[in-house]
Amino acid sequence: MTRDRIRADLMLVEHGHFESRARAQAAIAAGLVRADGR
Repeated sequence: MTRDRIRADLMLVEHGHFESRARAQAAIAAGLVRADGR
């Protein structure tokens, strides 16, 4: 069984962690977001 993938920036916005994809993308680029321990 494979898991559907979702863009990290979209997931962060949908879950209410950021107000916009741009802010989520900036946080990801700055290394402020971790996923699966990475």
